[in-house]
Amino acid sequence: MAYVVSAHKASSIKYAVKSYFLSPEKPSLVVAKSNRIEIYTLSSQGLKQAYEFTINGKISAILSYRPATGFDTDHLFIVTEECMYFTLSWDRVKHKLRNEILSRDIFDPSLKASGCGHLSIIDPDSRVIGLYLYQGLITIIGIKTGRHQKNDYITNNKSISETFNLRLMELNVITITFLFSCSRPTIAVLYQDSKYVKHLSSYEIIIQSREKHIKEGSLKGRNLDIGSSLLIPLLDSGIIVVGEQTLMYFHPNSGIKSKSILPIPTVFSSYTTVNNNKHLLADDYGRIFMLTLSNSPKNPDYMNISQIGITNIASVLVYLQNSYLFVGSHYGDSQLVNISDCSILQSFSNISPISDFCFLNKEGRNKSIVTCSGAYKDGSLRIIRYGIGMNKIAEISNINGVHGIWGLYLRDKFDYSILVISFVNETRILKVFENIINEPELEEWENFSSFDTSLPTLVAGNVNNYLFCFISNKSIRLIDWENDLILKEWIPETNDLITCACLDTDFASVSLTKGKVIVFSLKNMTIIQVGKYSFDHEVSCIDISNNELISVGLWTFPSIHILSIPTMELLLSHNLQESVVPRSICIISLTGINEPIVLIGMGDGTLLSYSLKDLNNGVLINQKSITIGTLPVNLSRFITPNNIDVFAISDEPTIIYGDNGKLSFSSVNLKETTCMSSFISTTFSSTIVVVSEDNIKIGSLDSFQQLQIQTIPLGELPRRVYYHDKQKIFGVLTIKLYLEDSSGNEIQSSYLKILDPTSFDVLDSFQLETNECVQCITTITINNEDMFVVGTGFLLPEENESPKGRIILFGITNNKKIWIFSEIQVNDAVYCIGVIDNKIIAGINATVCLYAYDDFSRNFNIITTYKSSVLCLSLAIYGIHIIIGDLMKSVSLLALVDMENRIKLKEIARDYNPLWMTCVAILDENLYIGAEAEGNLSLFLKDSNTSIEEKIDKLQVISEIKWGELINQIKPGTILSSENPIIIPKATFVTVDGSIAFLFTIKNEHLEFLINLQSNMGKVINGIGHLKHSSWRAFCNKRKKANEPKCFIDGDFIECFIGLNDDIKQKIVNGDNGGIPLSLTIKEVNKIIEDFIKLH
Repeated sequence: MAYVVSAHKASSIKYAVKSYFLSPEKPSLVVAKSNRIEIYTLSSQGLKQAYEFTINGKISAILSYRPATGFDTDHLFIVTEECMYFTLSWDRVKHKLRNEILSRDIFDPSLKASGCGHLSIIDPDSRVIGLYLYQGLITIIGIKTGRHQKNDYITNNKSISETFNLRLMELNVITITFLFSCSRPTIAVLYQDSKYVKHLSSYEIIIQSREKHIKEGSLKGRNLDIGSSLLIPLLDSGIIVVGEQTLMYFHPNSGIKSKSILPIPTVFSSYTTVNNNKHLLADDYGRIFMLTLSNSPKNPDYMNISQIGITNIASVLVYLQNSYLFVGSHYGDSQLVNISDCSILQSFSNISPISDFCFLNKEGRNKSIVTCSGAYKDGSLRIIRYGIGMNKIAEISNINGVHGIWGLYLRDKFDYSILVISFVNETRILKVFENIINEPELEEWENFSSFDTSLPTLVAGNVNNYLFCFISNKSIRLIDWENDLILKEWIPETNDLITCACLDTDFASVSLTKGKVIVFSLKNMTIIQVGKYSFDHEVSCIDISNNELISVGLWTFPSIHILSIPTMELLLSHNLQESVVPRSICIISLTGINEPIVLIGMGDGTLLSYSLKDLNNGVLINQKSITIGTLPVNLSRFITPNNIDVFAISDEPTIIYGDNGKLSFSSVNLKETTCMSSFISTTFSSTIVVVSEDNIKIGSLDSFQQLQIQTIPLGELPRRVYYHDKQKIFGVLTIKLYLEDSSGNEIQSSYLKILDPTSFDVLDSFQLETNECVQCITTITINNEDMFVVGTGFLLPEENESPKGRIILFGITNNKKIWIFSEIQVNDAVYCIGVIDNKIIAGINATVCLYAYDDFSRNFNIITTYKSSVLCLSLAIYGIHIIIGDLMKSVSLLALVDMENRIKLKEIARDYNPLWMTCVAILDENLYIGAEAEGNLSLFLKDSNTSIEEKIDKLQVISEIKWGELINQIKPGTILSSENPIIIPKATFVTVDGSIAFLFTIKNEHLEFLINLQSNMGKVINGIGHLKHSSWRAFCNKRKKANEPKCFIDGDFIECFIGLNDDIKQKIVNGDNGGIPLSLTIKEVNKIIEDFIKLH
């Protein structure tokens, strides 16, 4: 009944490894993102993605090893959270993945999962792999390598053997590693005892014929630094234990111990080895340290550590080569760093973890998602919307002060090859041509004497098919470029200056000082004045439309005027009733819109639009106003071989076009743009040239919209975000963590901040009390005054649970300042909050409370309560209904009812399954969705015949699927603009790994087809490692394991149908391997899937 598909795939990086996987000579970087692996190659230009693949499981570990003789590249050993492992190699001839060891299941429900997550390690001599998945138990897998033709740890002729388990004495393991230079594989174990004291132990792995056991090793360490978290093995068989305050060196044989005090206490999160004597470490605050070892451990200065720079907070470090360090991050963008000066060479977008999101719907603009992304110093808001991308073909860097740019052609109007670039005091002309390696190259056009390069250019273009026309503030020149001749020149009388200018194919128009506007005919290689008009105010902008109309904007008295060509008869005057001056104007007919549109770019970043339905009546109708940005909007026609649209130049570049009879807008993924021009070139497949602050780019625009991400750094953890549509502001709850200089203690502060929705500047900030942690936010209107409602809880150092909390109502003044209107003291943390019937409903621990405002006392009084099962973590409201997500007891449906003249919260339905919910949403009157803590989604249906007077009904679970990532928020609505006859968009959800996904309901008549298609694909397509799709997406938690998803379609999977070859498609349609034949042809299935893909 439901269809779910990724809009943005997981971007968090927790696992990465250096591997000679693609080539024996050049290392690759292999990174894991949830259920996806990306492989990058390194060059002088940075990291470039070479390959990507998806597996049917969430990756929990990845290792690289060199297998038996006959392979000159590494294999990948991959473990999933479902306790499956498999190995892969790269076929260098066919350039594709090759399964080596197919998936093996080592899941054991009778064992307790380890408290430290999955740990995977490989013996430095590549004899065995160790997996620590279950408490007190290590799984050993033998490896067959070229260096060990005879290996006691291999029991078959494959590259790795079957597994066997060995018992450890330690239960609370923190981390493990193999030691170097040991006759037998030896494991070092960092663990914690029942009193939370850290110790170090070791074990030798012994396999003799049929006997497999471990023997306690000689490496031991007692009562270590309480913050010990990392183990760094050294080539001499020694090991360094990394703590919060100390580094300690141990050797298993010599008994040598060495200790070094850290210059500053800190918590280290990851490390990587540069060479035998140098290691890089990262801490929880984004600092990178170099650990340098001297020649002898006996030296008191054996270990020297120093900070070398700051990056985003690292989850994993991988040293590649030649000073290149990869910083994989869960809390911010991942980065490629040069460790010689710790400079950031490359960034890789990451929006995880997403703790909350809201929708932003500006009039006329694409709807956006605003996420609370990242954490700690890397926290940010991300504005995510569909827009058009630009594909760069050529770039001129380090060029500043460009005021205008125009593309010109020589002969063929579909093959531009000239760039005219205007600066403050000069103009330069560049030729663009194809060099011997088929790349675009630029050179200055020299000895072009007919053009005055000492003047800035107001406008340039082609007229009379191939002639050049240049207009500066001193003259209009018509030039025969081929013979370098000035065919005609017009100079204003009495040395008047040209202030604005525009060109069309046959006409030019200029404005002079004192409001004079003149129009010229450029036909027959001449410049002839054909009309003139004088305004009472200076002209701010001017435009010619289709050689028929001139539109003019004025400075002092903001207004626009439309005149006819060539008579210069005033057809229309329109006062803008704005204090802001129009800075650009154009009249254009857009595809699919019957009437011409008048577009006006204003000086404050606003765009005005009108319909020009009946010019004879002199009236503009259908006025609309949208905000493009904060800088003046400059409008420029954007010409392609098939269409003419409008490019709005501002700090948020936007393309304006017609779609289904209405004006539509699409953002362009470019930073602040100063000017642009069409640059149609069949040679370079380009369509556009764009100027930003310090560069010029030539390229093409995508034919379809893709997700674009804008980052608003906060420098602290964004907890919740809410857009107040009436006030036009964001309310953002943040938590700031920092180290106190004097004590080194970590200090936490919570804030409510309000932000401007266009510039995202912080308008005001309110700091909450000490130890108070923000939890949730909504809005309410009291006596016609709009307010933010914030729920909090107090976290005291000596308390395990929150002893109290507050519900605070914040008013916003006219000048956007925060003030406290009222507050409600409660006896626990406020985990969720909402507004129903203009009353506040809050989840306070296990109690749902309803509050109403009393005008007389100016306080909120509690009206009624409802006792949840364990803890009310989330709620959602639809009309009089409230859905409650409980920490351990699934969902309950409440109704706000009037019983005996008293308002009550009555439970009318519930799900009796023991689900640990993280978030819930209401899709319609009878349909509800919830996500639980192990990454599963459930769709619930209430019997529409049940009335609120009847007994508690059972919510039916009609659909289930495992998404595989912790889902933090689900909210009704999407940012999709298209429609589909089969699936209906309903909701959006976000995850801790940085995924954004859309949920659709499926029309009943198409459900069977989609279920059969998904099932058939799973039977025909072998997943990587032969992991089954049905098992991966089947509902699974500690209490239940299904065989396949229930009435839930995985859009990511079935949309892969498009990329399959026809033979496989035919097998799917036929229902091979036990499937069900489909009633549609390959072509018909392709069309359905293509329409799905176009939606997102």
